[in-house]
Amino acid sequence: MKYIILFFFIVSCSAQKTSMKTSENNEDLVLILSDLHSNIATPQILVIEEVSSLRTFFATVNKTRKPGLAFPKVDFSKEQIIIYARGENYSTAIPQLRIVDEDSSAVLIECFLQKPLASTEVIASPFAMYRIKKTAKQLQFISTD
Repeated sequence: MKYIILFFFIVSCSAQKTSMKTSENNEDLVLILSDLHSNIATPQILVIEEVSSLRTFFATVNKTRKPGLAFPKVDFSKEQIIIYARGENYSTAIPQLRIVDEDSSAVLIECFLQKPLASTEVIASPFAMYRIKKTAKQLQFISTD
């Protein structure tokens, strides 16, 4: 009986991994991490193209966490990271990014908020981290907040 349960567990886990990989291949902008506490006081958008900048960001985020958030694996020769941090506010809405338009010289990315998770009187500093293919095109951001 325990072998049957173990078999179903292994099959279900591998099916989830396969479906996640196929959805990532179809998208140019992939969410890899989001959280409500970034320890970043002011709103900002960071485009990270090297490991040292990503380590600096994670040092800030993990300053008050034990254990800290896991460091994602990124191939900076093919990819870059975009981080949208909302700064300190009373909202629990996770920031979102999506590609609106792309032409030969620029990629237009829309910054917006999803529906707030809950109403609160606690200050949060939500952020979202996205992976995008490295490109020579200029990244332009527009806000719909």
